[in-house]
Amino acid sequence: MSSFFITCAQGLAPYVIDELAALGIESTSDATGVRFEGGLKEAYQALLWTRCGSRVLLQLKTGSMKDLDDLHLQLSGFPWSTHMSDNHTFVIQVTTKRAQHIHTQYAAQRVKDAIVDYFDMTTGGRPSVDKDDPNLRFYVHIQDTSYTLYLDLSGEPLHKRGFRTEQGAAPIKENLAAALLYRSKWPEKAKEHQDFIDPLCGAGTILIEAALMARDIAPGLYRPTFGFENWLLHDAHLWSECVKFAKHRAEVGKDQYQGRLYGVERNARMIGITKANADRAGVLKNMSFSHQMFQHFKKPENLGEKGLIVTNPPYGERLGEKEELKPTYMELGDWLRPYVGFEAGIITSEVELGKQMGLRARKVNKFYNGALECVYLQFAIEEQYFVDRKAADSRQEKRNLEELMSEGGQDFFNRLTKNKKKWEKWAKQNHIMCYRTYDSDLPEFNVAIDRYDQSLVIYEFKAPKSIDAEKAAKRLEKIQAIVPLVFSEIDAKNIHFKLRERQKGTNQYEKEEERGEFFPVEETGAKLWVNLVNYLDTGLFLDHRNVRKMIKEKARGTNFLNLFAYTGSASVLAAIGGAKTVTTVDMSKTYLKWAENNFALNDLSGKQYEFIQKDVLEWLKTMALHVSELPLMQKRDARYDLIFMDPPSFSNSKRMADVLDIQRDHVRLIEDAMEILAKDGLLIFSTNLRNFKMDSLITENFDVKDVSRETLPMDFARDPKIRQCFMIKHSKI
Repeated sequence: MSSFFITCAQGLAPYVIDELAALGIESTSDATGVRFEGGLKEAYQALLWTRCGSRVLLQLKTGSMKDLDDLHLQLSGFPWSTHMSDNHTFVIQVTTKRAQHIHTQYAAQRVKDAIVDYFDMTTGGRPSVDKDDPNLRFYVHIQDTSYTLYLDLSGEPLHKRGFRTEQGAAPIKENLAAALLYRSKWPEKAKEHQDFIDPLCGAGTILIEAALMARDIAPGLYRPTFGFENWLLHDAHLWSECVKFAKHRAEVGKDQYQGRLYGVERNARMIGITKANADRAGVLKNMSFSHQMFQHFKKPENLGEKGLIVTNPPYGERLGEKEELKPTYMELGDWLRPYVGFEAGIITSEVELGKQMGLRARKVNKFYNGALECVYLQFAIEEQYFVDRKAADSRQEKRNLEELMSEGGQDFFNRLTKNKKKWEKWAKQNHIMCYRTYDSDLPEFNVAIDRYDQSLVIYEFKAPKSIDAEKAAKRLEKIQAIVPLVFSEIDAKNIHFKLRERQKGTNQYEKEEERGEFFPVEETGAKLWVNLVNYLDTGLFLDHRNVRKMIKEKARGTNFLNLFAYTGSASVLAAIGGAKTVTTVDMSKTYLKWAENNFALNDLSGKQYEFIQKDVLEWLKTMALHVSELPLMQKRDARYDLIFMDPPSFSNSKRMADVLDIQRDHVRLIEDAMEILAKDGLLIFSTNLRNFKMDSLITENFDVKDVSRETLPMDFARDPKIRQCFMIKHSKI
């Protein structure tokens, strides 16, 4: 007798136990899988017949260890030659529980060394590691100071049945599909020849699993290979007998199911894939396919009085998709109503979507589709379970509103409403189109909300580890629901949510998605392109509004230089303000192009406007060195009258020759900038580093004035540390 362990996805162990019981095998379960005792015959049967298991592992050894060196020593003495030869390839995988000090990759390396050392001592040979296609797979599980060594008899995970060549865009694994069918008692219904329908069948996973069950076909019968085939203790004759018996059952089962299985799919290619997969699985008989949207699929005239409908509709995991999918679930519920007498099962990650169907679920079961927690809604399609959707929606809306306004929701709603009225009035009086309307006013609702004309950007700041993640997620859901209520005049598609961390060790100009949505806004007489989708920032730093206004006022007749220019908004304001020349320097080709587009939007063109794509640190250093070496008479022409420098707090871009840390590097940046600043010129230096401190070398050698407060816009006054700004001139001495 040997010990075996079947791994399975969370929640599927009870179904594996039932499957083993049907084979006459007693078993027990724990949090990670199912254990049973038996011989090779029982193991082979489990490999062939378990629909819900993932892997069948043979326990080879257990023990306790002091450390990984001790584990290596023990496994070096294990009789590996009983199971493999020195010509075999293998791979080791280590898992741990309550052993955080164990590095799994290093532990796997030590086990590998033990195998190699064993063969080196016994045969002089050396088996090699093959991570992609090994002859044998070994697993070591370490818990506290105990370990267990397993041999994987499966090879590829058991959900890979061997007949599928392609899958749909949102696949469901075969072992989960089987569990859903077990939960809906499909094997019992199939014995009564009930009909089966999947109205959103995709590549046919659920449909084919239903057919395999109905025809008593072992799920492992068509697999081309198993992990045990290269194992030295594999009994080929016994395996052949097990396969022979499974084939006999499949042959008998060919004609035992007299119902029909219907697959409905709007994608013709998916129907072709399903038919091919079903044919390879030997279950194409009794199947009917309909190439159309489920809404158009009419109830077949020859359908039985009872049957089962199971499907895996889209979930809507991405923000905004849930709302878009509500009509689909409503239509699915309406489509189900004519099938009185049938039962139905719908798996979804969103209970709220299920509530749109207008049917009361008799049972709600939790499952996991990969790492995604889902619910399986089971319905009896009977008049008594039909819901008056309008009345239910009204009641639900009332409950939703009550829930929304609980736990601080009402306070957030009130504050946001008050802020909206205040800042709209202020913006109108001051002819401001883009402004901040909420800035973490309530600490528990830690977001910033910026308005760009008829659009909003909501920045969610990552919650600290001390805040419960579930509570933070619920607050975000409240924010996502309340903001559209307060700003009801703004289309929901123009409300954008972004997660950002306080500036730490990453480049601030980071792409988020790959969609282009630009529109123009106005500021201080300038038109500027903004993009609220593609990037973490929008192309316009609103907290610099007053600084840009100051630049416009001081720019007339100057040679203006914009360093770390981003999208060149300050350059545009300088040009509109009458700057003689405008030089815009940034490392990003994308943002320089954006800057050029901003100039074009304002009909600004000519040789006096220069755009330079360079690493600013290196370019500034080179320019400062060049100017310092010029004869005195030539220096004036090579210098700038007005410079604006707004570097990121930190940047480690691959395109830079060095890492930029503004606290460490601001002295050399400012000194180089002052070298190319005219005698009576002005350098405006800005930084968003909250704890920034100007070095005494700068304050002692130059005339420095802190203008952080006076340049901070009113709509950012709640957070005066958001950035610091200095006016720096050459000393008069």
